[in-house]
Amino acid sequence: MAFNSSLFILAFIGFYSIYTLLAKKPAYRIGLILIFNALFYWLLSKWGILIITGIGISDFLIAKQIHATKSEKQRRLLLYSSLTINIGLLLTFRHFTQWFSLSDWTFWPMVAGISFYVFRTLGYVMDVYHENIEQPEDNLAAYLAYLGFFPLILQGPISPAREFLPELKSGFNSSAVQHGRAFFLLISGVIKKFCLANFLTANFTERVFDNPHLFTGMENLFAAIAQAMVVYLDFSGYTDLMLGIGLLLGFNLSENFNFPYTSANITEYWRRWHMSLSKWLNEYLFFPLSFSLRSLKMWGTVIAVFITFIISGFWHGTSLNYTFWGALHGIALVWDVISAKWRSTWKSKLPTPLYTGTSVLLTFAFLVFSGIFFRQENMTTATEMIIRIFTDRDWSIFGQWLNDFSWVFAVMINTIILHWLFPEFYEQMRNLFEKSGWIIQSLLLVTVIFIAWQISGMEPVPFIYQKF
Repeated sequence: MAFNSSLFILAFIGFYSIYTLLAKKPAYRIGLILIFNALFYWLLSKWGILIITGIGISDFLIAKQIHATKSEKQRRLLLYSSLTINIGLLLTFRHFTQWFSLSDWTFWPMVAGISFYVFRTLGYVMDVYHENIEQPEDNLAAYLAYLGFFPLILQGPISPAREFLPELKSGFNSSAVQHGRAFFLLISGVIKKFCLANFLTANFTERVFDNPHLFTGMENLFAAIAQAMVVYLDFSGYTDLMLGIGLLLGFNLSENFNFPYTSANITEYWRRWHMSLSKWLNEYLFFPLSFSLRSLKMWGTVIAVFITFIISGFWHGTSLNYTFWGALHGIALVWDVISAKWRSTWKSKLPTPLYTGTSVLLTFAFLVFSGIFFRQENMTTATEMIIRIFTDRDWSIFGQWLNDFSWVFAVMINTIILHWLFPEFYEQMRNLFEKSGWIIQSLLLVTVIFIAWQISGMEPVPFIYQKF
């Protein structure tokens, strides 16, 4: 059952009707979410539900034992056991499944969303170990309801247990639900994913990326730029939808995007892109690594950054292109570290608009070209695409291309312009929408969904990050 299916929409409406009536009591709230999580995941992954439930029960018990144990050696051993179990199962049901085509076996379970599930449960265990959570969760049903929370299970955001569980264990207050903000996010998500991302994918980027040798360097360049927009529109659109659903259910889920293509360097970009993942990597991987390497001073930070992003690349996929993409971002972040003083000098000498504008354009150019390796299936095709961009520089067909792909070009240009200008108006638009009243809000939501259905059918193109 996908989020963009008619079945999910009908099931959620039925669930929400019951939820608003019964979820005022914390026990009923937990039970209803647990049941809907199980139904959603069963329809999505069948017997994979046993794997994620087993992981959840294991870490629930391990965290309680860590809290009860006084010996630091035993506490560390329990933490390592959780790491081993989670990483082992993640490798088995994601990476090994891909390497050895285990999914071809009829009995092999598909464990959808295991990557994000493991991030949340490992974060909880490490929070208990480091005493960021002073008292581990006593209610197994509440913990499993958090881990399997259906808006989070497939693509995040990676909302930490220390923020989610207190909300879950309080009763649902329908009068406190921010319906206007929720509807605004739902509308934003539908427009981004189903009106814009799907349109660019189906009408341009998929054609070029699948067969870059059939297109000119100019067309490959435009496709790479469009693909950068597609990844953002697709993933942030999904996040907006999940944040909206979360608000309707009474949860404030973690933000994931803050206009990332306005970033002036890669460090800033990772503070704005997939923020819940960046926060997780910083808190549980980068900071411990850099602390252990602190004797090396700046070079300790450099090594920690590079290792973090190599692991991030490998997490995205086992093929070399993902590791190379992670390495590129690691190198870019290392450059930010070692060039900080040099860039600060240039910033003081140049006019602010010139320095900032140039930095944003260079950062975006890096993201466009590194994104080719993220999107392509292998290094050979990605390299071929880049070579064509730099060697086949015949722009004589631009007029014909613009005539054939006028709507694609219009969507690209307007998406880029709005992305760079929209931060100034976003809060104003949201506040205006929230004040418009529920009748207008509902009509706008229905209208946007209808338009999106006409443009893309709502179903043909799956969410990009669903495969991770």
